[in-house]
Amino acid sequence: MNIIDYIISYIKDTKYNIGFIDGDLESILNGEPIKINWLKHSYKDRWFADPFILDITDKEIIVLIEEWYDPIQRGRISKLTIDKHTYKLKDLKVMIEADHHLSFPSIERKPDGIYIHPESSSIGKLETYKYDTTTDSFRKVGVVSKLPLTDSVCKELGGQNLMFSTKLPDANGKELGIYKWDNELKEYIIQEYYHFNDNISRMAGNFFEFKGKIYRPAQVCIKSYGDAVSIQEVSFKDEKWDFKEIRRIYSPHPDLDLGFHTFNVYKDTIVVDAIGYRRSKLCHLIRNIKSRLLRQQAKRYRK
Repeated sequence: MNIIDYIISYIKDTKYNIGFIDGDLESILNGEPIKINWLKHSYKDRWFADPFILDITDKEIIVLIEEWYDPIQRGRISKLTIDKHTYKLKDLKVMIEADHHLSFPSIERKPDGIYIHPESSSIGKLETYKYDTTTDSFRKVGVVSKLPLTDSVCKELGGQNLMFSTKLPDANGKELGIYKWDNELKEYIIQEYYHFNDNISRMAGNFFEFKGKIYRPAQVCIKSYGDAVSIQEVSFKDEKWDFKEIRRIYSPHPDLDLGFHTFNVYKDTIVVDAIGYRRSKLCHLIRNIKSRLLRQQAKRYRK
């Protein structure tokens, strides 16, 4: 990397942070403006994304996230313990670390316990882990797909054990794969593909229910990867799936304004994430200088 490439990379380096929406699902589905209480922490060598709520107590919110850790240059699955009232980070614990990138710790709650299916598309398979509450740790229990799946969510719908996912090489495209659990093969097998008109197929979190209806959060990947969240009402009639967009949500944060790509609901608490430049003030300064130079250039041309 030459010095110019290094400077550009330094300036354009990004970060995520997670936050909690100050409001309820009804106001969100009705299109009202959203306010977010962002996580407060002092780390400079890592960032947090892909939040899934593991548990909530009277005083704390416990969240599983992708922790991007600069020294290893890849993501790992960590647990954050957050003060429920101040939104300050109280504790961070690494739960799963591998020699490959891990992200999107999708939670599946079953009668026999809690499972997660963190994305590991770089190794071409999807592994599953079970949570041990006594040791506060995750144990790998198997492989549920031998495909390079991205941001997979497992859900029992219509009496079927299903998984919804996109996959490489077109993870951010228009095609959503719907997979069904095969008891003999002990893995998810493709059942059908659903095609959208826009790049809004990739999962942005777990399904959630509200007033008898089921909703799917999806990533809008039109301008870039995860530039917004699409909330879609889900229906399955006459053996056909339908996903109707109810609302598209962009980040309201002035600095974390490049993307908004996770939306999860648990026990009336809504957690999200957003991405922006790490050095946002420097980037805004460069943008202003560039705009000024372009205006001056335009004036010269008009003369």
